[in-house]
Amino acid sequence: MQKSDLPFGSEFSPSQIELAKVLELAKKHGGDWRAFEASVYETYFKNYGSSEKNRRKLANNTKLGMIAYGVIERDATLTELGDKLYALRENPAKLHEALARHILRELLGMTFVQTVLDMQIAGETVTHVPLREWLEERGVHVPRGGKHPSVMRLWLEKSGVFLDGWRVNRTRLQEVLGASLAEVEALAMLSGQQKAYLKALANIGGPGPYASNEIEMLARASLGIKFNEKSLPKDVLYPLREA
Repeated sequence: MQKSDLPFGSEFSPSQIELAKVLELAKKHGGDWRAFEASVYETYFKNYGSSEKNRRKLANNTKLGMIAYGVIERDATLTELGDKLYALRENPAKLHEALARHILRELLGMTFVQTVLDMQIAGETVTHVPLREWLEERGVHVPRGGKHPSVMRLWLEKSGVFLDGWRVNRTRLQEVLGASLAEVEALAMLSGQQKAYLKALANIGGPGPYASNEIEMLARASLGIKFNEKSLPKDVLYPLREA
């Protein structure tokens, strides 16, 4: 079964946990994922009205969600992003803004928000099934019944990007992202390969010119994105030139 292109977030949700608190638990137990899971269980799920097995599963899901969002490693050690968020834990506004910026820039958040805007412009009510279908049309796979879009919306709501459900605060979106909506719309339409190629090109610096295969190899090595060498012009170079 194809995995989701949006990060798994079940139980790593602001409706169930407090970001600052789970960061503190990861800081305390980093390197011992079992101890971290146990602390999440004791803090949030011990008294849930379900079986012991299910309550333990919820704590495990919190850990998996934090991994998927890039906050911790598999052993529960804070990542570079996690350390940055931990340093902001006593400033909730800055903390949630930093996570939202990461979501928008690194986790297909821009594509997610732009898809919501496109649906609203088209007069489509934003609910789970049509949103999943619109995302699929943009090459973003979300499993049937998955909570991935809902959790992402909740985290973006914590920073003010979403208001009253699915209403997008465009001004706040620009503030959090640090880019204009025109730039957001342009970047949201690019594929993952096209974005990676642009990142690699931007990271080189200097006036160029550069051989296209050198940029491709840099993007592959630094960002872990695989390219089809034979179709690189058609899939990446020509679309970027047109864009």
